[in-house]
Amino acid sequence: MSEANYLESLEKAPISELSFDDVRLKRSIQNAGFCYLPDLLSLTDKEIDARFDSRYADSIIKMRKKYRAAPDAFAASMLQPKMVEKPASVKAPLKCRLPHEPKAEATSSIEQYEYDLSRFPLTRSHGLFSAKLEEFEERSRGAFDDLESRSENVMVYQVFEEFSTDLDDLSAAFEELIKRYPTKPCIVLMLIDRCLPNAFMVYVADKARRVFNGHNLWGNFFASLGIRDGGVQGIVKHIFIKHVEERGMPLYGRDEEVNYYFYTTLLHGGLSEDSWSNLWEKLLPLAREVSQGGLGFGGEMDGHSVLRELKNPESRYAPEKAVLNILEKAPDSTIAPLFEASMRVAAQIVDSNRVGSRYTMLSSFGLPEAAMQALRDNQERVPSSTTEGKATGSSQGRRNGAHRLIYLPIASLQLDLSEGVVTMRWPRQQFPLRFAGDKIDYYVDGELKASSEFDMSVGKCILNAVSIAVNPRARYDVELKLMHKDERAGDYIELSSLSQSFSRNKPGCFEFIKDGKGFYRLRGKSERLTKKRRIAYIVKDGYKIVPGQGMKAVSEYETSGDWDDNQIYIYDVEPGSSGSVVNVLSGEELAFWQERYVAKIDKQRIIGETSDGVDLYGCIPNELNTNDGLPSVSIEALDGASALKDLDIICCCDGERVSMPRSAIWEDDADNSGSARIVFDPSKTSLFSRHIEECIIEARQKSAAGKVVFRYRFTVVPIQAFRPLSISIDHGRAVAEYGFQACLPIDVAPVYEDDDAKGECGRLDSLNAWEHYEAKALLKDDFLHVRIRSRESGKETDAKLALAAIDVDMPGRLANLSEERPICLADALELGPSAANFKIVSYGWRYNRAVLVMLGSKPLFFKNLMQPGEYGFNLFRHASLFQQADYKASVSLPLKLSLCYGDDVSTGELKQAWTDVQMLDCAEGLGINGWKLLPAESLGYVLRFEGKPLCDIHFRFFRISKYEESDDKPIATASAEKGSTEVFLPPSVVRQLSSKRGVAVEMSPSDFFGDSRREYATRINLN
Repeated sequence: MSEANYLESLEKAPISELSFDDVRLKRSIQNAGFCYLPDLLSLTDKEIDARFDSRYADSIIKMRKKYRAAPDAFAASMLQPKMVEKPASVKAPLKCRLPHEPKAEATSSIEQYEYDLSRFPLTRSHGLFSAKLEEFEERSRGAFDDLESRSENVMVYQVFEEFSTDLDDLSAAFEELIKRYPTKPCIVLMLIDRCLPNAFMVYVADKARRVFNGHNLWGNFFASLGIRDGGVQGIVKHIFIKHVEERGMPLYGRDEEVNYYFYTTLLHGGLSEDSWSNLWEKLLPLAREVSQGGLGFGGEMDGHSVLRELKNPESRYAPEKAVLNILEKAPDSTIAPLFEASMRVAAQIVDSNRVGSRYTMLSSFGLPEAAMQALRDNQERVPSSTTEGKATGSSQGRRNGAHRLIYLPIASLQLDLSEGVVTMRWPRQQFPLRFAGDKIDYYVDGELKASSEFDMSVGKCILNAVSIAVNPRARYDVELKLMHKDERAGDYIELSSLSQSFSRNKPGCFEFIKDGKGFYRLRGKSERLTKKRRIAYIVKDGYKIVPGQGMKAVSEYETSGDWDDNQIYIYDVEPGSSGSVVNVLSGEELAFWQERYVAKIDKQRIIGETSDGVDLYGCIPNELNTNDGLPSVSIEALDGASALKDLDIICCCDGERVSMPRSAIWEDDADNSGSARIVFDPSKTSLFSRHIEECIIEARQKSAAGKVVFRYRFTVVPIQAFRPLSISIDHGRAVAEYGFQACLPIDVAPVYEDDDAKGECGRLDSLNAWEHYEAKALLKDDFLHVRIRSRESGKETDAKLALAAIDVDMPGRLANLSEERPICLADALELGPSAANFKIVSYGWRYNRAVLVMLGSKPLFFKNLMQPGEYGFNLFRHASLFQQADYKASVSLPLKLSLCYGDDVSTGELKQAWTDVQMLDCAEGLGINGWKLLPAESLGYVLRFEGKPLCDIHFRFFRISKYEESDDKPIATASAEKGSTEVFLPPSVVRQLSSKRGVAVEMSPSDFFGDSRREYATRINLN
């Protein structure tokens, strides 16, 4: 077919009949209303960006570039027939012709192809591979090597994050290479097999999850490459599987000859967007139930438990059959991390900050792009009143004004031994074009450490990589804030924020593992040692590491320097090794561990600590007459259920041994070759007393002569419902009154913290059971220190009850103005946003703490404040909130802060306690509380105000028909100055009123130049 014929056919061919690399791109073009491709390719960049998500806009712009560069070749590629999935086995004999060689028959054995290619020069001089492909191969190999050093089960999708902004380029490079030699595909593939195996694995897995549409994988896959020969298709699949197997990565569905390649490729791609669309329909409701305490452990749910719920056909969270079939082909141990990450993402959606912002920032926790895109689509389908979030970090939202999801990866932490610093790193990321001019501010422990602006690129924005050096310490609390430049005010405003925390995997120390590149990176959550690793331990000054079996000190680091009151110890650590952290002066063991076991403690109900720093819990009575306020402990044995049987669990309360119920959460494999997990829950037994001075839970390994592998100490005091009872503002300071209820007869006395009376007690209050104790403290204070003594048992505890630790900073000018009169729209327009910046600061770490700020019934700010941080909102940023809605009278809009902290049992049921305080007195409108139509002293009428306007006002009068419809053109205008009490009605208005005709007046504030600000107008009917 000639060039003209190709182009003519392309103009007449419907888009539905054309061949696209990405079926979702094709679907998006059709949904946008295009029937023929030339109509689409005639659009400008700006028009394309306006109509499509950035992920599709980029592809369309590249498609248009190819069309303009070589119209005939482009038309021919788009007109080629689509491939249809065939169930034929790919193991049939294949035929491949080498250059200048006689035709030779070959089998599907990759080794046979390698032998045939032994005479082909595999050097750069052959010119087959671009420098970019060789660079991709080097990066892929390094990423796989690094992952293999971290995890026993590596999946290809985990490498996608390394190519966060380059996956499209990698895909284009491979497809250009394959299509460049359409008559010699076997040679190209065999050279890929030898020279680019790692990059090819990334390409195949990425493309598979892109093109799979729920029922067709390979047909869509090979159609985009123009590969029709079944033998060549078999080589592509075989090369991928070969290198997956050589790297020791999981293979799936090996018992199914036809679907073996299908399951392995799709699972290594992290599942397709279609699959995730169905999964999110189940995972989000599951996350809501976990957040309510119905399932999971400690407000979380591990990947094994998630899969058990999904794979249970009786569960309401089971996905559709096609997705379930894929999941059932994979052992839980290989895909559990994927679903643990998905639940952490879902938990963010459930608890997301959706109030007063169009954006919700999320951590992606390593989920593949397909999963996050499907989550975005899921949120777009849900009405904004229930769940929100409408754009991702790599694509544009589809509806103007909708909430958008912005997702960022978790930072990686690296330890630099030579410099003595820890470096936080965020990789380069791609975002929609609309973020141009915005920036991300990076806060570490409440201090601004770095800012990174969104750089404009072709059809997108790039957020460059960020590195922040910090001193080694026991915990890092990070806050990322999306900042948008307000063109009117000239300053940056916060659109959304994201918290990322990094804490110790083991009590008392951070662990950094030396990777294949020689860097020490933070050990991942529940990361298992499968071979000997070099680990750097960071411990506080005054403590040391005592190595156990399997730990060997590295000679060159035996004496460690002090870094910011921390010490570094370097050891070579074997799988199954053990160790402890010990106080140098007292010899007390602070923490123990054994690499075969991972212990977790649910501290959701913690209420403070003792004066000795021991965790403190209270009482939450339940129907079983036990205590729901106690912590629970889970222990995961990485070597299976048999390892759990090797543990002896001992619980001792005030010197007496107590039996503790245990239950199995899951066992990965029936043959005990996988992992298993059990939970010890003290709330299931009545053997724990209401007042425990010291409770110790230990796990000892029987086969190691009773070696302690886990220990946890805590204290229980006989009080319940500790919470703020009221909050007041006293001379600009927030003061809270706290209270709790005694569960036993107790004596309570405050303990002074002042230097001149430190440790001394104040007035003693004797409480009978169920009586209340109250005390005042600043809202920003950390602890309420009291001594609690049980009169019946004589047990005594110095308790430091954790207070809300919230500080509120209000603009002084607004606070003073509010004492005189309500703040209104006139103030918002006159003073502007710069005069209305509020600041909320949280101190310390709290498991359950949140703040909601409302202007009347309209939310301005909401944030879960688990960690220390500084946050802000602006009262005047959206002045329209003060616009008068009811023409009869303005409505009061109190600015109210609601603090969620503590327990409320006033209704007989346990729920979170909310405490309110009014910060400012605000109201709608311009200072006019009402109006009356009265005769003037001379002829005519006046509109008499109740109250005085606080700005100049412009009036526009309209005629109203009998159908209550007003004309667009005013019949008269008038104005009133600030402070006036009335306005005279123009004669034309008086005539209308005298004729009993309807008249409405539009009342608008005037700006500095006397122009009407009609966007803030209020409509009044005069009759």
